Amino acid sequence: MRFLLNGALCAAAAALAACNSPGEQQTPATGQEVEWIGPEGPEPYDPNLTKDRRLAGDILADIDKSLQIWVNITLTGNPAKDGSTLNIVEADLRRKVRAKLPVIVEQLETGPPINRQISAAALGFSGNPEALGPLLAALDDDSADVVANALLGLSILADPETPRILLAAELENVDQPFNVRSQAGRALRAVGLYDLGEADRAAVIRAARAALGDANEGLRPSGAIILAEVVDTDSVPELARALMDPTPLVARAASRALARIGSVDRKFEGQAARALTAALEVVDQDTVRPAILRDLQALAGKNYGDDVEEWVRYSQKLP
Repeated sequence: MRFLLNGALCAAAAALAACNSPGEQQTPATGQEVEWIGPEGPEPYDPNLTKDRRLAGDILADIDKSLQIWVNITLTGNPAKDGSTLNIVEADLRRKVRAKLPVIVEQLETGPPINRQISAAALGFSGNPEALGPLLAALDDDSADVVANALLGLSILADPETPRILLAAELENVDQPFNVRSQAGRALRAVGLYDLGEADRAAVIRAARAALGDANEGLRPSGAIILAEVVDTDSVPELARALMDPTPLVARAASRALARIGSVDRKFEGQAARALTAALEVVDQDTVRPAILRDLQALAGKNYGDDVEEWVRYSQKLP
């Protein structure tokens, strides 16, 4: 995750540099009338505009510092140890963002790319339903980093009115970079996958299956988790194959998904249990097998410990 800040005036500076570029102009012939294609005159100095731009830069620089702390704790911290610090940082972000919400929205919509990145992530902390529209609009931004941060903002906002079909489209789109698709998966889980309409459910399942089979190992766990949350029973065979994934995190996610699907829809308990027990002797004994045993216990409501034969007998008795 990157939250960077150049001054809000960087867009104006870039534009000025472009206007001063010589390009491929040709020297006019002697006596030839030269057409003036520049502005009619210098742009009038607007002290209020300059002040607003500097103010936006200061606001976003301050918010960016808090975002950096939040990211460091969220991605690398110890939740048990850093929980109180995280709560303080999030409360600070909410206060800052709510106090300057109009400026942040304006920067997301019209600011330079770096400012849009910071604004997109920051808006999620507003807790304001009015932030949903600007964040959804930012999914069409030309910058993939802005799109990724808009998805992060949507996951933090967690507004139940968020259209799941739009998030699913970002997860499924193989032309998007990993950070966009990863944040789309995060956003889908954060906004909730309950009571989905027919179109939303179909889009979410299609995107999750694509993620589960993606070449990028970082996307595959998200696909498994989403399929579990929507209880997609048709994906049980794909999740069973994912138990053999060479990446332990993917295999563990598939195991958890199978246990959840079998627990929610008992008609599939047998399929899930047999897939899990069949994997016990072939998966990595240190990184995956303990997870499968825990998930079998959760699925069965029983504990046969490390006795594979008992687990097999349990699974074979099920329809």
